[in-house]
Amino acid sequence: MTHFNSLNYSEGMEAQLIALEKKIKQLISLIESAQEKNKGLETRLASSEAHLSKLQSNMKEASLRLEKMMRQLPEDNR
Repeated sequence: MTHFNSLNYSEGMEAQLIALEKKIKQLISLIESAQEKNKGLETRLASSEAHLSKLQSNMKEASLRLEKMMRQLPEDNR
């Protein structure tokens, strides 16, 4: 009788281990997917930051040029 019970216990544990292994594989898959998305987002962020920096530089340059042009206008046109 003890042998039969230990066999059922072993089968139950085997099923639990298989289910756990499946869940671990799913978790690994989700982590890998999240890592890939994160890499893509990091690349997009770096690109956006570079673009923003360029736009800010252009705005500053345009502002300086506009100020210079305004200084060149005759006093009564200001």
